[in-house]
Amino acid sequence: MPETKKNNFCYLNGKFLPFTEAGIALDDLGLLRGYGVFDALATLNNGKIFLYDEHYERLKNSSGRLGLNLPLGKEEMRAAITELLRKNNLEKAAVRIVITGGRALDMLYFDPNSPTFFILAKELKPLPKKLFESGAKLITADFGRYMPEIKTLNYQAAVKAFNEGKKTAKDFLEILYVSDGFVLEASTSNFFVFKNDVLITPSEGILKGTTRNLVIKLAKENGFSVEERELSFQEMKTADEAFITSTYKDITPIVQVDDFKIGEGKPGKNTKRLMQIFEEFVRNY
Repeated sequence: MPETKKNNFCYLNGKFLPFTEAGIALDDLGLLRGYGVFDALATLNNGKIFLYDEHYERLKNSSGRLGLNLPLGKEEMRAAITELLRKNNLEKAAVRIVITGGRALDMLYFDPNSPTFFILAKELKPLPKKLFESGAKLITADFGRYMPEIKTLNYQAAVKAFNEGKKTAKDFLEILYVSDGFVLEASTSNFFVFKNDVLITPSEGILKGTTRNLVIKLAKENGFSVEERELSFQEMKTADEAFITSTYKDITPIVQVDDFKIGEGKPGKNTKRLMQIFEEFVRNY
């Protein structure tokens, strides 16, 4: 999320508050134990929430997996986001919804009907144009997330790897998780490769992101062969093209992983074609 301005509003437990006046209890399980989930959404230039239904269902599933009851229904949450955008005078925004276990009743026990629930909305600043034109670099970390199919608050491995990586490789965009010799996902994105014109993306041990799902759908509709399956690290090294997908990164070409180049070391024709298809879908959304 971009830096918060002092006059920004947030939504916290049923109230719209200035960001600087909002606070949660020090014994909140999200703070003490990292117990909670979140979702990240984007709004378009017209203020419309992109893929809202898909994001809401994912948040509902994620919170349900942790035994947390969402305090707002789908349309109530949409209305809260819309009002928050209005209060912050935003159209194109990054929206983050967080739900935690709330106050710890016995250090571990919580009341599923009394979660901490908040929504943040900030200006959405796109990645530098250069990354879409020339491609980005990833560095790897040996890691697989616990409960990868939901968006938990625990990003300890990503934060640690990112900050350690910045000491020696300042030009990378994200961390690519590799476990037992197989590529999983990036720290905040899904990972794809093209090999012999076939689009391949890992299918297990990952969060099946909303943008990932959309890209797979668009690829199939436009005649691409798509395989959702295991992708070994060695196979990835022989790929012709690669890219990542996420709510805030759209489709970003990847031209290097660690110290080796992907394909010719520049965004490939298939990736650029998918980027055009995706951009057209967003324009018409």
